[in-house]
Amino acid sequence: MISFVKKWISEHKSFVNYFLISCFVTVLDIAVSFAVEKGLLAMGLLEASKASLAGNACGVVIGFIVQYFLCTKKVYAGSNFKTLLIFFLTWLMGLGIAEAVIYVVRTLIFHDADGLIYFAIGKACSIAIPFFITYFIRKILIPEKESNVQKENAQ
Repeated sequence: MISFVKKWISEHKSFVNYFLISCFVTVLDIAVSFAVEKGLLAMGLLEASKASLAGNACGVVIGFIVQYFLCTKKVYAGSNFKTLLIFFLTWLMGLGIAEAVIYVVRTLIFHDADGLIYFAIGKACSIAIPFFITYFIRKILIPEKESNVQKENAQ
């Protein structure tokens, strides 16, 4: 079983690196999202659904910046204008999807309810759906690092 896992990781190094980077960025995104949402609510500036949208946007923006720099070091073949443009456009698409998911979950499903469980459900859905969509689009459009490609093609 362990050898199977090692072989799978070796064969899918790009995905594993992208996934691990995304996990790190997700923790950062959640922390920022939660802090901004709770801060806006505590100051009485916005109602729960609008505060969740603002918090989510802040978390995603910071996550984008961190993810871009880490991915261009570990997953993709360097950082150039084309890579940045593709990364940015797919990020915008992912942000739109994430915001739509947050809106649907927090406003339409939970009717502006405030609480950790509602935050967690909305955030989890808004992370998972854009993750897979943007990963596969980027995989098609952005060249991978040679070290990742060589291992996948050697099999």
